[in-house]
Amino acid sequence: VKFQLHIAKAESSIHEPFRIKFSPQDSTRFEYWKRMEFTLDQWLSLKQHCDDVGVEFIASPFSNLAVDWLEKMGVKRYKIGSGEVNNFLLLEKISRTGKPVILSSGMSALHELDSSIAFLKDKNIDVSFLQCTTSYPTTPENYGLNVIKVLKERYQIPVGFSDHSGKITAVIAAASLGAELLEFHVAFSKQQFGPDSSSSLTIEEVKSLVEHVNIV
Repeated sequence: VKFQLHIAKAESSIHEPFRIKFSPQDSTRFEYWKRMEFTLDQWLSLKQHCDDVGVEFIASPFSNLAVDWLEKMGVKRYKIGSGEVNNFLLLEKISRTGKPVILSSGMSALHELDSSIAFLKDKNIDVSFLQCTTSYPTTPENYGLNVIKVLKERYQIPVGFSDHSGKITAVIAAASLGAELLEFHVAFSKQQFGPDSSSSLTIEEVKSLVEHVNIV
């Protein structure tokens, strides 16, 4: 299960603009990050619960401090969100751990992906990719399933698919095209308050997805 580890003071300021102002109680995006962030102790408790039920805990860091916290939690690998693929300060910090890295391709041109892959491979980091379209929710004409083959041939590394469509269709199709890693957002309800609910699957949909992917 993959979370996002946001620490307001380490990644934002009162000058960061809202992309979509969905929370009326926050006058700035910094206030939103601050209100939503967990303490290190809360993260450690969540990590412990994952360990107790036999689920691997992963979290995408958005600052160097977040990497320090994740090292305290003892994560096995790192997932880099689309917006951080060319954040070489962050990649340098993570590379020092020697742990595997999963990159999302959303918002990056191929030459940018080339740079990040070369940077990590030069440091002997085990790298894998997720084809990703950064659009919430992603419409069918923008799934980018054709890019899975392109990435596999270009980099000769494991390639998967990161979905934001809110439907199970694209992930099943990706599995049939050889995607080796599958990522999707999950919410208890699509009516739940939050920026990603409409792009997420429900728990029942995840059950159906797993069943269909295993058949494929």
